Amino acid sequence: MKRLLTIGLMLCCLVSCKEEISGTYSTKYPVRFYFDVASSAELYNAIGNPGQFVTIRKVNGKIRITNMIGQTHDYAPSQIAAKEFEYGLGGLIVGTSSTPNMSNGLDILAYDLACPSCDRQDKRLTVKDNGTALCSHCGNSYDLNNYGWILTATDDTKEQRGLYRYRVYYNGTAINVNNK
Repeated sequence: MKRLLTIGLMLCCLVSCKEEISGTYSTKYPVRFYFDVASSAELYNAIGNPGQFVTIRKVNGKIRITNMIGQTHDYAPSQIAAKEFEYGLGGLIVGTSSTPNMSNGLDILAYDLACPSCDRQDKRLTVKDNGTALCSHCGNSYDLNNYGWILTATDDTKEQRGLYRYRVYYNGTAINVNNK
């Protein structure tokens, strides 16, 4: 009888747990981005070098890719691609982690460019050359090399979360970032 009671209580605890709000990959904002890596020196370098990241945004109908030291290039997408691309809330951050994963490899990572604490399109993060991203509005900073975890949180009243993270597929030629 005690055993049944214990099992029953454990089951109640399991089903009454709060819903997880920060899963591995976010589906909160639609993301669909496909790009030939060789056509962008910034993206090629970010994919091929640990600890390097770029930001990707749609600006005036073009794809704007900016590296960590602020060099920016605009690329004109095809008409089909321009209609199909979705950039999450504020754009994308894409790059290669400098921290080895469990298999001793390096992961290509993608995050939303908007601060998840502010959760507004116009509150974009600034990517620093040390592999962090900083929100100038709320002051939070995030570690891009450690799956977007919060480094510093300035507002203890809000529920904090890491960066919105998206799936990345790379075949050696093209990168596909999505959350579908």
